Amino acid sequence: MQLHGRSLCSLGLALALAAFPACALASEPGVSEAQCYQIVDQDGEVLASLNPDREMDPASITKIMTAVVALDSGKSLDDVCTVRGIEYQSAAQLAGFVDGDTPSFRELLQAMLIYSGNDAADNVALSVCGSVEEFVGRMNEKAADLGLEHTRFANTHGLMAEGHHASAADLVKLGRYALENYPFIAEAVRMPSVTVVAGGKEVTLESTDDLIKTYEGLCGIKTGSVESGTTFLGASRRHGISLYTCVLGCETYDGRFDDTAALMDWAYNEHYQQMSMCRRSWPIRVESWALGFSRKLIVTSESDSGGYVKPGREIAYSTTLCDAGLIDLDAACGYSSWSQGTRQVACATYRSRSQLYDVPAVNIFALPLFFDVDQLAS
Repeated sequence: MQLHGRSLCSLGLALALAAFPACALASEPGVSEAQCYQIVDQDGEVLASLNPDREMDPASITKIMTAVVALDSGKSLDDVCTVRGIEYQSAAQLAGFVDGDTPSFRELLQAMLIYSGNDAADNVALSVCGSVEEFVGRMNEKAADLGLEHTRFANTHGLMAEGHHASAADLVKLGRYALENYPFIAEAVRMPSVTVVAGGKEVTLESTDDLIKTYEGLCGIKTGSVESGTTFLGASRRHGISLYTCVLGCETYDGRFDDTAALMDWAYNEHYQQMSMCRRSWPIRVESWALGFSRKLIVTSESDSGGYVKPGREIAYSTTLCDAGLIDLDAACGYSSWSQGTRQVACATYRSRSQLYDVPAVNIFALPLFFDVDQLAS
């Protein structure tokens, strides 16, 4: 069967698009603690923000850049690393590695990303460069390459230090970049725990990300907490829609998670609406049956298909149908795909059927079910 493309739009979809209004946002995100925040979608469009360029303490979100620079080095994840013991302030989060421990590079990175071990972060840097200072220099070079204009790193872990700061907008950009380009990071930040050998014994380190257990579709990515406030860099995916958020300067441990969930819920509910693209009961066309020319077969979608779209935004689509002629029962007859921007909204596969079980309230044989887009425009 030869398939070919056509610029076609179903009558139902054409009418729905014409009547679909631009989204009028009736509310603001229910953020209660964050001094700064930003939320963007998978296309990088800013959906909401507050003081997005204000420079604040990123806390342990810093470790995402540490992981990016470490992975850029090309060092094997299976390399054995020898830990150097380093002194930290009493409240610092430590994985428990001691001088002379020999974890793999993978284990150091996981202990840093999942448990937020500050000792793991410094030893990641030492394993790559032999010097924390040189590694931090690479972090700042990478920040400049990514266009993070309000970001400057003074260490690998995010403990408060003079000249160590970032903005919500910069960190959202960093988080999106990390998840889209580093599969290791994307996998690690969704792990509930990791088991390593530290201090001569096997220890299980639990994730610091409480939201991963409670928020549907959460993809990570990093918590943070310093004297100036708690932070969270987050990402989620629902209905084929990806969102990236950052909240800085929250007052409480739970506040960063509550504000992140509020931002994401608001975006999914206020910026997107569900729309039906095609239904199994909508005939596409009628063809002659190959085994009996007098009998007709009806071409329909295999199933109902729809998705979440941004109201008022163009929906691109493409339809490919087989050449008209004799066809067999249950034959594949073509497919359609709908998208907004870079995101596919829905797709449908068409097959021939002997009859309709849910007949629409129109005379399908009297009206054309597809219209040429050029004719509609004229």
